[in-house]
Parts: sequence; structure tokens; C-alpha cells
Amino acid sequence: MYERSILDALVSRHGYEHSFARSLVSDYIDVLRKIGGYEQSGHYADLIHRAYSEGCSPERWLGIIADVEQGEARDRGIREELQHDLQSK
Repeated sequence: MYERSILDALVSRHGYEHSFARSLVSDYIDVLRKIGGYEQSGHYADLIHRAYSEGCSPERWLGIIADVEQGEARDRGIREELQHDLQSK
């Protein structure tokens, strides 16, 4: 039902044909699941439209997400950085 509302938003907001919008939702569904959460369906429709318009395939988008997650895993966070700065003074 939620995916259908994303499809409907692609049709109404971006003018896609119903069958093509269904194909886009199907192609990008793994990305949407990876992003997680339940934003408004129009928001996800806008993201899919932008990715498709800019030639960003679902595979490329998932790769970008993986790169960001790896960076976050290595990021010590600001609290640890502040403690390190205070100890080195």
C-alpha cells in the first residue's frame, strides 16, 4: 500500500505513466528499504525521480549508501574528538 502511494506520487507529481512508475518503484525498492523509515510517499517519489533523472541507478545509489555507512563506522564522533583535543593540550 505504501509503495503504491509512492507510485501514485510519481504519476501525479512527475507525470510518469503508471506502468513506468511501477517499474521505477520496483527498481528502486531496495534503496527505499535501505534508507528506511516512512517519510511521506511524495518525498520518496521525489528522490526516485531525481535519481532517475540524474542517471543514478539503484545499484549506484546503494553503493553510495554503503560508502557513507563505512565512513560513519570509522567516524569516532565529536565527543571522542573533543576528549582527544583536551588530552593533547
